[in-house]
Amino acid sequence: MRRRHLLLAGCLALPVALGAYAQAEAERQLDAAIERLRAGLGPDGAVEWRSRSVDPATGTARLQGLTIRQGKDRLTAAEVVLDGLQADRLGRAVLTDLRMEEAKRADAPAPMVIAAGRVSFVNLVLPAAGAGPGVDWSALAAGEALAEGIRVENPGRGEAELARLSLAGYAPGRVQDAVLEGFRFTDRSDGEVSIRLGRAQLAGAVVPRIGADRDPWALAADSARIEGAELVVQSQQVSMRLGRMQLDGWGEGRLTSFALEGLKVEGETKEAGPFVAELGRAGLSGFPARDTAYAIAHDLNPPQPIPGQDQDGMLEGLAVSTAGAPLLRIATVRARNSWDATAPRTQTGTLAVEGVALDLPPEQGGDWLDGLGFKRILARLGMESRFLQDQGRILADPFLLQAAGMGSLGISLDLGGIQMPTPGQPSVAKEDPLALIANWTIGGLSIRYTEEGLLRALLAQQAARERVPESQLRARYAQMVQRFPVPGVAQGKEAPQIRAIREALASFARDLGTIEIAMRPAKPVPMPAFMTLAGQPPEQLVRELGLTARATPPAR
Repeated sequence: MRRRHLLLAGCLALPVALGAYAQAEAERQLDAAIERLRAGLGPDGAVEWRSRSVDPATGTARLQGLTIRQGKDRLTAAEVVLDGLQADRLGRAVLTDLRMEEAKRADAPAPMVIAAGRVSFVNLVLPAAGAGPGVDWSALAAGEALAEGIRVENPGRGEAELARLSLAGYAPGRVQDAVLEGFRFTDRSDGEVSIRLGRAQLAGAVVPRIGADRDPWALAADSARIEGAELVVQSQQVSMRLGRMQLDGWGEGRLTSFALEGLKVEGETKEAGPFVAELGRAGLSGFPARDTAYAIAHDLNPPQPIPGQDQDGMLEGLAVSTAGAPLLRIATVRARNSWDATAPRTQTGTLAVEGVALDLPPEQGGDWLDGLGFKRILARLGMESRFLQDQGRILADPFLLQAAGMGSLGISLDLGGIQMPTPGQPSVAKEDPLALIANWTIGGLSIRYTEEGLLRALLAQQAARERVPESQLRARYAQMVQRFPVPGVAQGKEAPQIRAIREALASFARDLGTIEIAMRPAKPVPMPAFMTLAGQPPEQLVRELGLTARATPPAR
């Protein structure tokens, strides 16, 4: 019976003994952690608290009224709760009513203050700095971190607020996921600038280590997202609002996709008065955005498209208005750079701009267009091109601009001698802009215009003003073309090629349909030589460039 009593007493005493051991170990770890913190603060640092306690069952440590000082900088917390405290790590830490106050600067009326309602860490790793008791902050890691109710006050400059900041999977130089919500910032140092941000998220990011030099070009991220952003600059009377922006794949050697929605910019200028610009959607994909930006910033040749990799761009719902009146609208813009699967090393490009509406202000051509019977310009634009890399040749066929009820303009171009600069090498374009085109040649050029109402409206206006029939005006212009003198050539003695061009232009003047002027030289003309041809005799110019003109009457 006595043995049973001893066994029962031992069972009851064991938890008490283990609890006492756990409490003692937790006390020892807490003392060691405080000592490490003091060592890291240096000789002018101090760590103080109003009370402290350690739960004998769980080892949870609590510090009430914590104050940490380093010189004139001070941090206070109403309560600090620590769990799983070890020599170089912490299972969980929760700080409530946190307040940080830095030393007052000479140019500030009061010290800057940072306050937070609650800050917590999970699985915090604090490696030692060498053999001493200090912490190597550059090697800090955290499984999770959360800060809520943050406010920063910088007297004389401005203030900022942040509802919530969460972080998951932080290792030295890397962040698995970070989310910011409810951010507001106001800067009053030079006028007032305010920024609001509903939500921002960063995933799979490479960031500088704590205390390391900041190299913006070393930053990388799998994705970054911004929602509900607003910027107001009162001194410039400009505001910008953004619904959403998404960026995927930023970093050296990576292809980037970019998407934007709901952009609106409002402001006022002395020249145009109040203006509003809105953009429904925009996007890019397949571009080495970081490497291209780096090349431009450092005057290097940008990276070239990757064979087999398409590059796309789009824009929808662009609208610009001034003084409350519409100025420009574009329904869609779509562009693509692709590769021809049937022709090796051949790039293909397409551009389509649809739903263009241009309303010119009265004083900038609006009244003139209105007098011709056009309230606005409704247009579309398109282009198709091919780049044959092995031949160094670009074919643009056609570039087409169509204005509804006015006319259409088409341009076809054959350029040769295109040498793409080696990526990463110093760019010569900045010092010598013409260096890139020095070896270019022109193998052909065609300009084609089809009249659909603009020239007829001009003729009708002139005929009404002069009180003559339109047919008489057409005949007059046709006669002017046929009698226009050719320098160095007697009237009627021109070469057959020049007479054919005259006749085509005169035919177009008499019956407004389509006129096409083409340049088809026997062999490609070097660009430097082409730029000096204007001084050549007309007959030689027509002969060497293979100039022709052809008029087609309008469809009846």
